[in-house]
Amino acid sequence: MNSSLSALFHEAEQLDNRSLDTLIANIISLRVQRETPDYQKTEAFLLKKINKSLSIDQIERFKVLNQKRLDETISSEEYSELLVLLDKIEKLNVNRLKHLTSLALLRRVTVRDLMKQLGISNSLNG
Repeated sequence: MNSSLSALFHEAEQLDNRSLDTLIANIISLRVQRETPDYQKTEAFLLKKINKSLSIDQIERFKVLNQKRLDETISSEEYSELLVLLDKIEKLNVNRLKHLTSLALLRRVTVRDLMKQLGISNSLNG
């Protein structure tokens, strides 16, 4: 790594997690812009990633398991399965937010404004 990259990395090490996530999203956005000179292709790529979700079967299974949890009739095996699905949903939401941030930067709007433009509620879910 050359000295300027080392200096940048050292500066990044000093950032709190939120600032680091913003920096990463900005860098990813820059990289996507460089790799895909066509603005519409970039948007399409990000929108595809933003709209990624669990399969219909997984969503239905999540609903069943979550209702059992609420009814307090869930078995330990089902609860483990529910936790796996919740982990998948959480990962999808983290990735969705990263891609929303990249698209917001590309469009030069806030993430909140972008979500309004796209009709996405504040409660992200898989």
